[in-house]
Amino acid sequence: MPAFDDPSPPDERLFAPEGSAEGCASGECLPGEAEPQSEAAPAQLTSHDVWRRAVEAVRAASTRFGKSLSFARLVLSEPGLLKIAFPTEAGFHRATVFGSARPEIEKQISIALGRATRLQEDSSNASLAAAPRSIAEQELSDRTAREHSIDARVRVHPAVQNVLKYFGGHVEHVQVLEPLPPAGAETPPPEDDA
Repeated sequence: MPAFDDPSPPDERLFAPEGSAEGCASGECLPGEAEPQSEAAPAQLTSHDVWRRAVEAVRAASTRFGKSLSFARLVLSEPGLLKIAFPTEAGFHRATVFGSARPEIEKQISIALGRATRLQEDSSNASLAAAPRSIAEQELSDRTAREHSIDARVRVHPAVQNVLKYFGGHVEHVQVLEPLPPAGAETPPPEDDA
């Protein structure tokens, strides 16, 4: 006699076969899973968003050109045209953007914005003064505020205060170190032709 008597045939399924997944099981309700989320069309973006997208696209293609473009202040954003102004102290960056780098910069901006876009310089002092701060100016302001905040927190930290109490002295300078770039982001050394 077999040890286990099972009256059901061995192929019998305990559950009814399932149809295709629907709703959350298929991922339809998960953000960004069901259909690829395309970036907002340039017409739906604010001028600030359009400008940031343009600068980031140029930075991704060329760090040097992107750095120079980030010193420009956006005066006017229209479909196919970005009017920019440079502060007097950013003359080097102005020369880079409107010099030999201009075709490459306009090409990268056009790709990022999805339409042919050209740069136009506005050299009037009134436009420069009325324009919002450049991305580089904003980043410098943010970095300076962050460094001041860190400096203040380090100086009043209980561990630092205890060390100063027991050993004497004072904090002269707090240097904020930035994280190293990822290993793949480093520029490879030039190859020798010899």
